[in-house]
Amino acid sequence: MGAGLPKYIPVNLEDIETAGFKDGEEVSLESLKSKGLINPSGRERRLPLKILGDGELTTNLTIKARAFSSSAKQKLESSGCTLITLPGRKKWVKPSVVKHLARANEYFARKRAEASN
Repeated sequence: MGAGLPKYIPVNLEDIETAGFKDGEEVSLESLKSKGLINPSGRERRLPLKILGDGELTTNLTIKARAFSSSAKQKLESSGCTLITLPGRKKWVKPSVVKHLARANEYFARKRAEASN
């Protein structure tokens, strides 16, 4: 990512509250698009969702996002919402580097085993 470019599509709790989700509904990137809360275009179409902690949430929801701010996580857990953290994309690593890393891990595991005996 370049300097100054966003890494996530940010959504505040107050925006989710005003979107009109009902108890038990799932909040995800797709559901926010369908409600018209976000309209990612261009580069933003590939960005993951991040939930921020501005505002309060009164409904009990299931929220799927790549990241949660610490205040959002605390508010959502205290209100009884279910949080699902989606996995990030795996970074591509050159196959020869993977082989060398595996060899190094085996070597250091052997060294730790010898040191503990």
